[in-house]
Amino acid sequence: MGAVGLFAGAILALVAPGNSFLPWLLIGFVALTVWATSAALALDRERQEQLIQRKSHIDLLEVQLSEQQSAEDVLADGLDIALFICDLRAGIQFANRRAVDMFRVAGPIGRSILAATLSPDLEHLVIEVGQMQEAREAELFFKFPEERVGLAKAWPHLDGRRIFLSIYETTELRRLERIRQDFVANVSHEFRTPMTIIRAMAETLLDSPAEFPARGEDYLNRMIAEVDRLSLISNDLLILSAAESNIVRKHATNIARVCRSATQSLEPKAAEKDLTLSYTGPTEVLIEANETQLTQVMMNLIENAINYTPSGNVWVELTGGESDVKIQVRDTGIGIASDQAPRIFERFYRVDKARSRSTGGTGLGLSIVKHIVEAHGGTVAIESALNSGSTFTVTLPVGNIEPGEG
Repeated sequence: MGAVGLFAGAILALVAPGNSFLPWLLIGFVALTVWATSAALALDRERQEQLIQRKSHIDLLEVQLSEQQSAEDVLADGLDIALFICDLRAGIQFANRRAVDMFRVAGPIGRSILAATLSPDLEHLVIEVGQMQEAREAELFFKFPEERVGLAKAWPHLDGRRIFLSIYETTELRRLERIRQDFVANVSHEFRTPMTIIRAMAETLLDSPAEFPARGEDYLNRMIAEVDRLSLISNDLLILSAAESNIVRKHATNIARVCRSATQSLEPKAAEKDLTLSYTGPTEVLIEANETQLTQVMMNLIENAINYTPSGNVWVELTGGESDVKIQVRDTGIGIASDQAPRIFERFYRVDKARSRSTGGTGLGLSIVKHIVEAHGGTVAIESALNSGSTFTVTLPVGNIEPGEG
């Protein structure tokens, strides 16, 4: 018999006719019922309050987690490296803004790293790290969306189910390293050649004193010419270094006078080759610039045109505007092939090395032009075709010129 049945039997016995405890029993029963109901309601309220507190705590944790994730996303987007988070199968779970921009991929989440980057090497790196659970890094070459070089590093998360992948682009660093190596090699070559000639001729004269009267004067003149060449290279290197590193000290400069003076200075050299050298433009155009450096620019451009023009004309033309001025040096010379034009501003780069040495060039003139012009906030460009002449265009900003200056 259950507890309910016993309780019911006790109630029936107490409420039997003649039992004097009936009123008290009813009062007690009502009181017990009220107490039980109150206790149940209080317990229910306590549970509800606990549930509300737990929900509030969970909501707070979710807000804090969301804020933390947002902060992490902002931090990741601010990095100058591409960052991916992948699963063990190289599927992308996260990609920062730099990663999206680097590979120009829209909506990378859910795609494979191979589909997003078109790089089997990256996919292999991620999968290998997932299998070995050890960090790996490698310098990789990417062909999409353009040819670049990047230092890729992958490492596993502590949970062992995700892989972090970072890519730091080193294309520009590699380009600068190549330029540095070429520069060192070219400087060594440019200095070694004349020094070898000087040494050989000096040894010949020393070993054969009897031949000195016959060859001495010719050898000494050649040695002097080679020493002069070394001096020119050294001087151009100093000019180039100053153009790259020193702050440009500007003042009001009549760029028309600079162009006209440079043209007049080189007229005798042009006349030696039966070339017509002329200047076209106004007599006064004021800009904010360094007159000495711009004179170097014009001398280099005009002399370069004369050196590579066997016959015909060289024109110097200046046009002024409100915000900038344009200088053009045109010639009817041998021209430059389109595939070589982008490199002519590199140090020691020569289209025709034999012709450059015969004209006495150091291979640094156009590099000096480029660095001086860019240091002034301007640009220099070339339009050329093989055997059809060349046109160098220099654009310079006018700068802050007050009325009455100059």
